[in-house]
Amino acid sequence: MKPLPAPPVPGDTEAERFDYAVRKMFTVSKEDVMKEEAKWRRARARKKRAKANKPA
Repeated sequence: MKPLPAPPVPGDTEAERFDYAVRKMFTVSKEDVMKEEAKWRRARARKKRAKANKPA
């Protein structure tokens, strides 16, 4: 079975193509970051409430 060919990446030199590909892989939108942070805060608050309500 042959692997799929690499997708076309814009850039004139190999370094430019590599830089573009790396940025494409690791760039995350602000909305995604905000959504994950809100999810984390909700989970943390839930754990904090559960710990506070737990009888000693």
